[in-house]
Amino acid sequence: MSTDRLTGAACARPVNVGLPWISENPTASARADMARVCASCPVAAACAREVASKETTAGFWAGADRNDAIAPDVPSGRPVQGTFNLPGLEVAA
Repeated sequence: MSTDRLTGAACARPVNVGLPWISENPTASARADMARVCASCPVAAACAREVASKETTAGFWAGADRNDAIAPDVPSGRPVQGTFNLPGLEVAA
């Protein structure tokens, strides 16, 4: 995933990095918290375009949980992507 367009993402802000963005089984409360962060994110549209153009089978992206277990409409059998250390998701200085 090209993350240049995602620089400054709200999920990368220090106050939000503790949310379970890549949890396989986030609570309903955590999903609601993450959705609120995404709703006010300055790069939400770019994130939605990225996730729509990639085989995304894990994590919380563009306001939605993309885990196969929670989103059964996502075809299974694809490798689950990792989301740690994605360049470009750093907080802009």
